[in-house]
Amino acid sequence: MSTPPIYQHPELDGTSFFWKNGDVGVLLFHGFTATTVEVRGLAEYLRGQGFSVAGPLLPGHGTNPEDMNRATWRSWVQTAETALFEMTQNCKAVFVGGESMGGLLALYLAERHPEIAGLLLYSPALKTPGLWKTLFVWPFKNYIWKANTDESMPWQGYNVIPLKAAVQLFLLQQIVKMKIKSVKRPVLLVLGSNDHTISNLYALSTYQRLPNLQKEKHILQESGHVILLDSQKEMAFTLTGHFIRRIMGESGEPMR
Repeated sequence: MSTPPIYQHPELDGTSFFWKNGDVGVLLFHGFTATTVEVRGLAEYLRGQGFSVAGPLLPGHGTNPEDMNRATWRSWVQTAETALFEMTQNCKAVFVGGESMGGLLALYLAERHPEIAGLLLYSPALKTPGLWKTLFVWPFKNYIWKANTDESMPWQGYNVIPLKAAVQLFLLQQIVKMKIKSVKRPVLLVLGSNDHTISNLYALSTYQRLPNLQKEKHILQESGHVILLDSQKEMAFTLTGHFIRRIMGESGEPMR
């Protein structure tokens, strides 16, 4: 079996985007080692539903693993904060969401910005089994190859795990875990039953502890970790649109 390329599907457009299309905005963050290709399909669907949508490419992503090892969780958070500020300048209400590490960034912002209208969490990487080991391995190796790669999926990003960057992901997880009890925004949680990357049980237990009543969870039985590109992505898209409209209906904020 041939070794897969370090960077998968370079022909796809994984750059940052902002599409102004209405008074309600949706800010989406991609996951660890990925690019905006991961959330672009959902973004296109929501734009078609009349929402403004943005997705920034996070530092260290979309180039090479060495760049990613130079990134920090603070640089990811700073990019997320800047994107949120730009979105709030253009929209009257903003939902924030993301896949995997993108979900962590959404939760981080929600604790700091109670004006966020709601959270959209897809396979949030609240706990990644074995990630703690990178604390001890990173000084000796720059990266390791991922155990499973699927080149048939239109996913763009690194087929390796940059280990110093993985430590930064671990640190972000610990910070978000401490802050999550203060998150009081409406939450949509979507998990894949076949996810072998994160702990679904931890995500579900965290969901139960969130201190609000406007919560909605779904487990897609035929999906893995990358829900927004998997076989049930259309279902995830539809659930997202319905959730946003339900929350906006309750808040009375204007829809275009």
